[in-house]
Amino acid sequence: MAQAQTVSKYHHPKDKIRSLGKHTKKIWVVGYTNEGLQECISDLEVSFNNGADAIIFEGHDYKKMDAIFTEIRKLYPKHIIGVNFLGSKNGLYTYKETFSLAKKHKLQIAWTDFSGVDLIKEATEVSLHDIEKNTSPDVFYVSGVHMKYSTLLDPQKSIEKSALQAMGWVDGITITSHQTGTAADIDKVKRVKAVVHDYPVGLASGVSATNIKPFLPLVDYVLVNTSIADKNRRIIPEKLRELRKAMGK
Repeated sequence: MAQAQTVSKYHHPKDKIRSLGKHTKKIWVVGYTNEGLQECISDLEVSFNNGADAIIFEGHDYKKMDAIFTEIRKLYPKHIIGVNFLGSKNGLYTYKETFSLAKKHKLQIAWTDFSGVDLIKEATEVSLHDIEKNTSPDVFYVSGVHMKYSTLLDPQKSIEKSALQAMGWVDGITITSHQTGTAADIDKVKRVKAVVHDYPVGLASGVSATNIKPFLPLVDYVLVNTSIADKNRRIIPEKLRELRKAMGK
């Protein structure tokens, strides 16, 4: 991905993602900052002690997230940590806040739900060049195409076209189902992989130890919480270990 000021030392996003943990197939646990610092620390420790390659924290409160990342980085300066600032229903494009936090706290992964390559009814059009100006070559940027809870302005636009458009703008192309907690359509994932080849692809909904096997040849990373967490979204060690075992070394 071209940068205005600095250039990534990696020739391809595939090389970049290899640096984000020791496992071939990455587990990126999704944590939530709503409860506070101690819960975040607990989820972080449980995640890294039970097979995760990274933890990505989500939240709506920028100041609270900023404070939490400040404290977490004091305790865990080298751990692979990411951020997804969620914003509001009227502000679905949150790349500015997400990358601001990533740069300030030296986070290695930035995740936004919407990449901007798809025009959707729920948000106004956004400039891909403006998104690019906010990114960093030191941060692995993942974002989605044909995302859940969004409606394409062009219902005939194929997921292949969206995936091809996303290449170069994002480092990892994320695919979801139509809602949280349900697995993506494997045929869609196959269609994306067929056109992007070795470009990193990931899943961000419904991933579990029982359904991941057929997806493994097709994806490089998973973003997961529901299947490995309790009703309060706190990470369950045994569930995470089961997923790690299912995804291999």
